[in-house]
Amino acid sequence: RLLDMGIEPFLIASATNLILAQRLARKVCKDCAEPTKVPPQALINIGVPPEEVASFTGMMKGKGCPTCGGTGYKGRIALYEVMPLTETLKEVILSGASGAELKREAIRGGMRSLRMSGVTKIKEGVTTIEEVMRVTMAD
Repeated sequence: RLLDMGIEPFLIASATNLILAQRLARKVCKDCAEPTKVPPQALINIGVPPEEVASFTGMMKGKGCPTCGGTGYKGRIALYEVMPLTETLKEVILSGASGAELKREAIRGGMRSLRMSGVTKIKEGVTTIEEVMRVTMAD
């Protein structure tokens, strides 16, 4: 995005230490939360590796109550994507790579995307697959 604004790549690479993105996702209401099952293919479609699908056992969904106004959600939680600029990423920026190429390289280097952060919250029963799909884009 900074490149699109006309900032030179060498300025971005030298002046930036970390890039952070966040989205707020609704939390499952604690008063009406109940365990739910999600089809394995739905988990695979949002980026869960097939070998990890069986470990998703604590998923929850709110059925709606007076506390949450019948929505099944109460409160919000942040999903984070943190990308420290390593020397490798700075080289990618200097080479004029696209945003998609930069993101791929960052993920290879260990960055967790917004979607990956959301998947963790689904597994913990904090939010739902529908909510993560609503607030994040596919990797």
